[in-house]
Amino acid sequence: MMRVCLATDSLAPSGMGVHMLALADALEDCAVTIVAVPGTDLFEAARSHHPVRAWTDDAAFDTWLRASGFAIVHVHAGIGWEGHGLVRAAARAGIPVVRTEHLPCLITDDGQRADYAEVTRQAAAVIAVSDAVAASYRDSGLLHEAPDVTTVRNGIAVPASPAPATLARYERDAARPLLLSVGRLTAQKRHDLLIDAVGILAGQGRPVDLAIVGDGPDRAALIEHLRTSDMAGHVRLLGERRDVSSLMASADLYVHAAAFEGLPLVLLEAMAARLPIVAVPGPGIDETLDADTALLASADDAPALAAAIAAALDDPAGAQARAATAASRQADHFTAARMASETRAIYQAHARKDAPLPSLRIGFVGAGGIAQRHAGVLATMDDVRIAAVCDAAAARAGEMAAGHGAQVFADVSEMLAADLCDAVFVCVPPFAHGPIEAALIAANLPFFVEKPVALSLADAERTADAIDAAGLITGVGYHWRWLDTLDAVRDALGGRRVRLASGYWLDSTPPVDWWGRQDQSGGQMAEQATHLIDLARYLCGDVELAFGLAEHSPRDAFPTLDVATASSASLRFADGAIANFAATCLLGWNHRVGLHLFGDGFAVEITDHDVMIDVGAGRPVTPNHSDPVWRQDRAFVEAVMGHGNAIRCTYRDALETLRVTEAVSQSARTGQAIRIKGATAETPVQAPVQERAA
Repeated sequence: MMRVCLATDSLAPSGMGVHMLALADALEDCAVTIVAVPGTDLFEAARSHHPVRAWTDDAAFDTWLRASGFAIVHVHAGIGWEGHGLVRAAARAGIPVVRTEHLPCLITDDGQRADYAEVTRQAAAVIAVSDAVAASYRDSGLLHEAPDVTTVRNGIAVPASPAPATLARYERDAARPLLLSVGRLTAQKRHDLLIDAVGILAGQGRPVDLAIVGDGPDRAALIEHLRTSDMAGHVRLLGERRDVSSLMASADLYVHAAAFEGLPLVLLEAMAARLPIVAVPGPGIDETLDADTALLASADDAPALAAAIAAALDDPAGAQARAATAASRQADHFTAARMASETRAIYQAHARKDAPLPSLRIGFVGAGGIAQRHAGVLATMDDVRIAAVCDAAAARAGEMAAGHGAQVFADVSEMLAADLCDAVFVCVPPFAHGPIEAALIAANLPFFVEKPVALSLADAERTADAIDAAGLITGVGYHWRWLDTLDAVRDALGGRRVRLASGYWLDSTPPVDWWGRQDQSGGQMAEQATHLIDLARYLCGDVELAFGLAEHSPRDAFPTLDVATASSASLRFADGAIANFAATCLLGWNHRVGLHLFGDGFAVEITDHDVMIDVGAGRPVTPNHSDPVWRQDRAFVEAVMGHGNAIRCTYRDALETLRVTEAVSQSARTGQAIRIKGATAETPVQAPVQERAA
């Protein structure tokens, strides 16, 4: 398979990012890696489909490319001055580079013009997403020493039929027609023209609702425009939405008023959805729509746009006929498969044929369920190879190794002696930690270890000291730290501090025998609720006081189970915040697992799949959109490969979480609260309870 890198350094890839994902998905016979700026929608959306690398700076990208083995690098530029460093890095690495321009040429500054001309001379091919874009670059005079521009028109993969979007009452008036427009809030998209057209219609006694999806630098200006035009009751700024296809299913018209485009994907999506379209003609629009597929405004102003909207609403049969023709046109000419086929032909004409295939070699100690979870994640990364699997259960190790083409070992020392690994994942039960980590430290190998890092705090401290002395990279499997919903939590809190946290792990008993034995798992607080305690530490800071209670109920179904079947922990953080945690394994199902946070004017409920943030204006639930285990594992891989260390939980940090859970366990045994100071948790303080007289 041809190894392809699709790269952009754009801070707001927007529709270009959608294009890159569609292209990557459609290049089925290519191994695609996507490079994007962390935090962008493209970066987050790509995680669940393709290997992704974070672009941080041109120097790091340069170093990575030199060892990457790509056959071609495809740089995408939303604006003509983007992507120059990416092109230069690919050229220095000796990798042919293709550059796609997504918007017409907007370069007027002499310095930028010279820079663009110099960069494109290093490209093997230049692509434009429409004839209009291609013509603008040919006419610019910037390509006289560069390859000619080839047009590869945008295409989309048509999604499955969506369910109707659920719009809150404040987002529309059900009695009024709903107009939809999607795009970044920038001057190019001319949302002010849309708002003025809606105002004209309202003045004519035919009010409509306009829903604008997107965000951008002009948001404040549009809000002011709505206020001064008295259109706030008719226009809703919905912000970024992930249900655009559902919104299209609920709308009556799609309205497009941009001054210019490359070739707008959102119009293709509206065409595929058979949503009638009203548009202002212009570059990039004219190649997509005509009089047979949309109702086009007769002039480039608000009155003409309002008249076109009114005409479309007055003739629903004609609007639907044009929408049907548009859907056929999209299916015939604007598919992702066609776009990928034409792009692949350009790759094949220029790609290097002798590209190496480097990879980070990963070994596994332990082949149980959690090891297979990590292996499945790592298998999606084209620069990672699972090379070795070690487990005392030979059949289980063999089955896992066979699925990844890895060698099997029954002993850690034998695996290390074979010198097959650049890093190791340690996925064993709590009681098995210690000797494995010591062997890895002696071998000077970075390692990732599943929580809890040990049963004994003293053992874990010795391991942490040895890691520090060796300077090894480590990571620990507290993947809740990598939930993308935490960004929304931090935004909602602003500078406000959490004052109360409540955690719940109310679940069934895991079927493995070691889990129910205190001397092998450490109990439910140490083995499961530790995720929530760690997340509370991550969000709230250090813990200074712990008090625990535990109850054990014998169970016929689990005769060897001696861990607490119900337990609780009360914590006080160094900043004065308090927390309580409850855990039980008495249920036959997963009842509740999550962490709740409370403070001045906010309540937050975090689970491993969504977050509810209540600031007194409803209880909106936001889903987690990326795999936190993938993000966690990728950060470890990146750090080992020397691409920057963004690991969120090292062994030393996980040791502090273990210190808290051990203090809870000690308190439950002694009936006293445990003060956690420095490197010890041994100084008891009187529990904040009083005995009652019988």
